[in-house]
Amino acid sequence: MQSRSQRRRRILKQCIQKKSKIEDNAHVTQEIDSDYEDVSEMEEDEHIQYEDEFDDEYESEEGEINIDSEDEEMLQKEEQSQEPSEQTQQQQQPLQQQSKLVRKKKGMEQETQENQKRVWFYDEAENLDFDNRAYNMLHRVTTEWPCLSCDFVLTEEEQLQYKNKEYHKMNKYPYTVYMAAGTQAAQPTKNQIYLLKLSKMHKTKYDDDDASLSEDDSEDDNLSNDEEGQVHLSSVTGLKCGVNRIKTMNGQAIAAYWNENGDVSILDLNPLYKKLLTNQQSQFNLSQLHHKVFKNQHEGFALDWSRLKLGDLISGSSDGKIYLYQLNNNDWIRENKAYEYHKGSVEDLQFSPIESFVFASCSSDGSLCIVDTREGKHKQAQILVKAHNCDVNVISWNQVSATLVATGADDGCFKIWDLKYPKNDAISEIQFHNKAITSIQFQPNSDSSIAVSSEDHKLSIWDFAVENENNNVDDIPDQLMFVHQGQKDLKELRYHPIYYEMIVSTSANGFNVFKPTLDEEEKKSEQSEEDQSQIPVIKEEDLNKYFQQMSIQ
Repeated sequence: MQSRSQRRRRILKQCIQKKSKIEDNAHVTQEIDSDYEDVSEMEEDEHIQYEDEFDDEYESEEGEINIDSEDEEMLQKEEQSQEPSEQTQQQQQPLQQQSKLVRKKKGMEQETQENQKRVWFYDEAENLDFDNRAYNMLHRVTTEWPCLSCDFVLTEEEQLQYKNKEYHKMNKYPYTVYMAAGTQAAQPTKNQIYLLKLSKMHKTKYDDDDASLSEDDSEDDNLSNDEEGQVHLSSVTGLKCGVNRIKTMNGQAIAAYWNENGDVSILDLNPLYKKLLTNQQSQFNLSQLHHKVFKNQHEGFALDWSRLKLGDLISGSSDGKIYLYQLNNNDWIRENKAYEYHKGSVEDLQFSPIESFVFASCSSDGSLCIVDTREGKHKQAQILVKAHNCDVNVISWNQVSATLVATGADDGCFKIWDLKYPKNDAISEIQFHNKAITSIQFQPNSDSSIAVSSEDHKLSIWDFAVENENNNVDDIPDQLMFVHQGQKDLKELRYHPIYYEMIVSTSANGFNVFKPTLDEEEKKSEQSEEDQSQIPVIKEEDLNKYFQQMSIQ
């Protein structure tokens, strides 16, 4: 679906042209109107120069490094000797372009070769084969500016279901979802808060099939399946800088967000949301909406709302400070004293799903900490786990099994910890991604399923309830259920709180909203059992009568 605005923007030192749209097909390659220049043609134009923010010698596109013949000879010799130098390692690895979309300047160059697992790369120049049937639903949305972070806004009915922990496992097509997001624009004053309504999102699983839809699908799935999805977008202008992180308060149209300038803001998005209910797009200036700003000396990314105590908010910044906020007489008040027990930047925060006075934090100091606010100790955590030997970027607290916490690190590894045994090693450790983990979340209604995104442009889904089997395919863990690709610089994923297995992921080239096909075998098994149960049972006496009649004839 075409957007109402088409414009050029720059991100990651590239000129990216997109249209705000949602597609109800699942082709990896997106088409751009002929009125606009092709991106690849722009890259070949020798007159186009890209700004080099760090004033270094690299100005080529991501992953491209020119090596002269002498250097190539040297690389070949060193590869044969299997003793690559540090300089060669840097040349062999894809060039990591720094930009506003990179959350922190990470020390990946300090990672030694011994700590790296063997990973098979695909050539970015290759065309990947795409199977639509891998997704029950896949829709793509692009906006004027990319977003680092997003979160869902729920309708009143969905909020009630969320409170009662109800989930829709069965298909409910077409889907309609609302979500808030904060932009990373080329110029600070052009940044906005988006509130999007994505509607008429039908199943896309059979869009590439020549035949009619599968007979297994319900009648509701077959109705209006060719109907295009729709996007309605409202926005808040008047921001002075980009948005690092945004979280909605238990699905309500109230959002807290981290600004690049260090401010933590709480914003009422209800005026925009009420108009979107009737498909009315709107634009408000920040000064027209109720909002409150809390100043900080340093910016941050860690942010979370309490699910148990309405209005409780927690934030963490790069100087290691953690603040608690509470709602008092329709106004938010921040505690004067900060929690300062980490030795590095606070990267992520999560409230406990069962205790309103407990929260978890992770840091660039490599630790996972659990704090009980009733203790009143602001300089010490009650539980400290040395989780990784590098930055711990993200955490997720399991909503079903409250003793399980997942951590994702800068070296591409993620682990699952059992807080009943904080001194023990992680109960699971996966080194699948080959670059930093950018987001991690347990599926809301599962104690074993988890989704992980990484700077290697991949989003993986895991189920640790799957038992190990003799797998003939090398380097593929049995617990790996799904790998999603097609997005550049994945920054955050969010499971929908109500709709089973629905994920939204945000990246440099927009949003993907999808439901993977994970339960196909289970569905076939159930169908087989149902078919067998419908087979009529023939009694022995009836069978004997039949044989007697045959013999008479």
